Amino acid sequence: MAITWANILEWETAPLDEIAQTLFEASQGLRKAYEKGEDDLKAVQSEGEAVNAMRATTLANLASLERALTNVNGALMAIEGARDGVGTVIANIDSAMAYASAYSCVIAPDGSVRAAPHAQPTRETMEAAHTLSETVKKTLEYADQVDTDLYHALANINNDRYTDGDGANNKVVGVPDFPQPNWSPSQVATWWNSLPENHKQLLMDHRPDDIRHLDGLPAYARDRANRFALDGYFDDKGEYHKGALADAEQAVKDAQKEYDAARTLLSDEPRSGHLNSEERAAKEKLDRALEKYQDLKAIKSQTDPISRMTRGLAPAYLLDFNYDEKYQRTTAIVSAGNPDTATHVSTLVPGIGTNVRGDLGYYMDVNDRLRAQTAHAGVDPNNVATISYLGYVAPKNSFHDLGIVQAADIGYADRAAPKLAQFEEGLRASANARGHTFTNTLLTHSYGSTTGGKAAALMAPGTVDRLILAGSPGGGVQAIDEYSVPKEQVYVSAVPSGDFVEGLGFDFSYGKDPRELEGITHLSGDATGSAEYAPLAGKMTTENHMAYFHEGTRTSQDFANIIAGKKQTTDEEWDALQTAQGKVTELERKPWLKKLMEAAEKETPPPSPSDVMPGDPLQRHW
Repeated sequence: MAITWANILEWETAPLDEIAQTLFEASQGLRKAYEKGEDDLKAVQSEGEAVNAMRATTLANLASLERALTNVNGALMAIEGARDGVGTVIANIDSAMAYASAYSCVIAPDGSVRAAPHAQPTRETMEAAHTLSETVKKTLEYADQVDTDLYHALANINNDRYTDGDGANNKVVGVPDFPQPNWSPSQVATWWNSLPENHKQLLMDHRPDDIRHLDGLPAYARDRANRFALDGYFDDKGEYHKGALADAEQAVKDAQKEYDAARTLLSDEPRSGHLNSEERAAKEKLDRALEKYQDLKAIKSQTDPISRMTRGLAPAYLLDFNYDEKYQRTTAIVSAGNPDTATHVSTLVPGIGTNVRGDLGYYMDVNDRLRAQTAHAGVDPNNVATISYLGYVAPKNSFHDLGIVQAADIGYADRAAPKLAQFEEGLRASANARGHTFTNTLLTHSYGSTTGGKAAALMAPGTVDRLILAGSPGGGVQAIDEYSVPKEQVYVSAVPSGDFVEGLGFDFSYGKDPRELEGITHLSGDATGSAEYAPLAGKMTTENHMAYFHEGTRTSQDFANIIAGKKQTTDEEWDALQTAQGKVTELERKPWLKKLMEAAEKETPPPSPSDVMPGDPLQRHW
């Protein structure tokens, strides 16, 4: 029977979670029995008919245990895959239902879409109904695949056809020795949790490229594997691999030689002041090689344990780095503090123009400050991990090569959102596999808020607990219920002026301006504490677009409070904090600034200079 919309509306992950827990406990019991049998077999040293018979019986029992262990683990992996699939289906349903409500549409039990009763049959409603029909169709196709995959996996197990895929080279009984490329985060987490420690060590130290990109792996494992991949390692056959950093350095030397050779070859020809095609190609290759090398050097320096320890900072965990060959960009994900043990975790997603060599250090500094600021919300910063997510190719903001036009391309967010959603699901899956609980916050800024908003609509419910959108051109959705985050825990931060990016994107592609999402919680938007804040900035400028994260701002303290699981700062709390730090607030020092901000927030004409700042020399800059 084909799966219908009415069927999937009843899907839940809880029953699958319970089955998975039972299977995992059974797997652990079988593994202990198998290991005990192996130890008993090794202990038998004597010979004789009785001993030989006992050895044969033990071998037969071990074979039976291995088959049982393989089947149980196979069922466990299948259930975990289905659990993540069901979570995705539920996220898609929630998003579709919220979108339908926003555009006055109704999804019938059979999956058909029509305008809601008494709704005006506008062009917008008709277009929304068409979009919803495609969404419902794709969701049902995905749900059918989830159901089919689980059926076939369990049928193979029931018919004793399932294997762990390792064949004669099997190193770990009952569990695949190496990960499969199509595994979900929960499958990765369960697989890792089922491996013996010596095999985990082998993978981290000698096969790092097999595991270092896996969402669902614990942070310590990703960090160790990525550092070996960056710095070099001996593989499991004893062969040395130089590492990405040394390879990048060699690539620069090779590209420099090619460029020098091209210039030497053409040195005797008349020059017009412009590079010819061969010289230009060599120069572009050298520039790309230099950028990649500088990116990796930045990763190396920013995650250096001794440097961070001497500065009194939390250890850095290198969760991923990669090079996107198509877009010729390095990506990286680094955490300040250990997500494996933290009770509060945040992931900061930045916007356009972000690159590793120029910005990783900046965002790590921001996250180090946010981590420290959670102390003001009553949380021990040692229990906080703040992640700098430069893990996607963001649009450029350069003018010389027209890179800035990429900012209008929503494709960068559409491509990045599923990857970000899976990363967040991996954090949760890894913790669940270890019985660890934490509050997870997704903190997004600028184009990163559009990317993060789209990701929050894709991830399974319960993945992210809190979502913040700051300086946002669009939140990636049309209604707050599209996010797989409790709507009372969705926040927007917007400075009153000097941030032209706010709401800049088209609603149909970037999503609605978060400031206009019904039910969203508005944070203060007060960044006047920044030393770089431009109080007289106009609404059509971007002078204050980066001020949200600056030291001394109420916006950054709001973010830290939310990360800590608390509410935004109240006026009284902020004043007390400023007083405790011996600071005079900007509004106290310049009362005219308060009147300006109030006028901006109410969108009323500003008062005259003489009214708000009589005798102030800044009148001439009004």
